[in-house]
Amino acid sequence: KQWYQRRVRGVKVVEEDRKLLPFVGLFHLGENVNVFREGSLVLQNPSGAPSLVHKTILYGSANGAIGIIGCIDKALFDLLHQLQESLASVVTSIGCIPHSKWREFQNDRQKAPTTGFIDGDLIEKFLDLPRSEMSKICTDMFYDFDGTGMKREGTVEDLIKLIEDLARIH
Repeated sequence: KQWYQRRVRGVKVVEEDRKLLPFVGLFHLGENVNVFREGSLVLQNPSGAPSLVHKTILYGSANGAIGIIGCIDKALFDLLHQLQESLASVVTSIGCIPHSKWREFQNDRQKAPTTGFIDGDLIEKFLDLPRSEMSKICTDMFYDFDGTGMKREGTVEDLIKLIEDLARIH
């Protein structure tokens, strides 16, 4: 039910690191995952542009859910994290459980906030918002939306296109 990701600290792995690698990501999924496979649900990026997500891993849960985990660059992660934080304060969840509480990592030994993951389900809820709410959320979101290497403030259309492109990977 809980996601955690660990990374080796360098090329040389000491015996202590084999026993306990540092956490680089924590996420509560709410499902019991029983299979992981490297791969993708789509053959290629439909637009022909370079893919925003790479090194994808599919997972399947005991309840029949299928999901995807992928790597994104830091600039995109930062933008999506900012968007996720904004959406979490606007979108009402079922049972009125705050998003940060729902996705909080917890096991027998520790309880910690989500780190290193973007919740795609929450990000896609941006597309369901009224246009006026989308405009408020877009304020102060800077990213290289054009692929020119220059960051600029995003528009509603920029974010819609980005989210739709990301949604196509599943």
